[in-house]
Amino acid sequence: MSLKSLIVLIVALVLGTAMLVLGVFFQRGLQDYGTATAVRAVEVRAQALGTFLSRALYEEWRDVELTAGQIAINEDPEALQVRFDALADDEGKVSWIGVARADGTVVSARDGLLVGQNVAQRPWFQAGLQGPFAGDVHEAVLLAQLLGNDGGEPLRFVDFSAPILGPGGQVTGVLGAHVDWRWVRSLVTEAAAELELDAFIVNSAGTIILATDSISDATGQLSVFRAATLGVDGTYSETWPDGQSYFSRIVPQFGYETLPDFGWRLVARIDPDFVFGAQRQFMSTMALGAVLAYLMAILAFALVLISLLRPLGTLADMLLKLAKGEPVGYVREHTRFREVNTLSEAVVRLQSGPGEGASR
Repeated sequence: MSLKSLIVLIVALVLGTAMLVLGVFFQRGLQDYGTATAVRAVEVRAQALGTFLSRALYEEWRDVELTAGQIAINEDPEALQVRFDALADDEGKVSWIGVARADGTVVSARDGLLVGQNVAQRPWFQAGLQGPFAGDVHEAVLLAQLLGNDGGEPLRFVDFSAPILGPGGQVTGVLGAHVDWRWVRSLVTEAAAELELDAFIVNSAGTIILATDSISDATGQLSVFRAATLGVDGTYSETWPDGQSYFSRIVPQFGYETLPDFGWRLVARIDPDFVFGAQRQFMSTMALGAVLAYLMAILAFALVLISLLRPLGTLADMLLKLAKGEPVGYVREHTRFREVNTLSEAVVRLQSGPGEGASR
């Protein structure tokens, strides 16, 4: 093996080892950064989604809260119905709103629905006698036949209720409102899609009542859902039933201003490809760039080495010819490097003979 080949090989091994070590540390650092970025992303986005939904529900609750403080149970039912018809907008949010006396008899409501019927056994009425109330999602009972359903799925509502107080502060009735669950679901689905999240709402019993992605029986057994049932916040990384690993975050409570507690918890999940997909692409680009840089560095070093070792090779050939007694042509003087210059001068002296070399 020539000296040139040996030096190039040694430099290639040293440079390759150094780049490999740096690559390992760089990859680990990038992976840690990616993990921290994914965790931060799911935390911030989950909180944003929870706040958005809480605020949207608060707007509906605020109408109930303000109206309950402005009306009296003995007001003209027709005037109350006009007010309720105005509150029940055309956007599909509020399906029913009405007022019942303390005995549970509905005296006025949107479109006159349920007027004259007794709602004393309904949870929203019983809770409304005690104070402001926000109830978990449930299927329609009394309104199922009256409202009809074009979507094929059972009508489901979220309940709001608040007490109506008389002049002496006594409870004289309850104002109740049923918010269409389809509106809540569309709100969560659209917001989660904008935030690039999968969202799951869990009630206090641990039941997943809303999911923007498919779920199975095994989903509820994940650590993040067990923690959500207990109302514990936190960020989790675990493998889901679909075999993929995700980062997920718990928002333990929906709350905004005076909005009553539903007992809901939000679990937000982010796809790791959000961060690690770009990270893998970046690593591939960096690896390709590193290989090209490595090859270019070795090529440049080899070219420089050839230019440096060529004079030594020429002098070595001349010395070999002199040792064999073969004639040697003109020896050019090299002044760039002291060692090469010394060798060229030695060749000239050997070529000139002992006498001429001594006379010099």
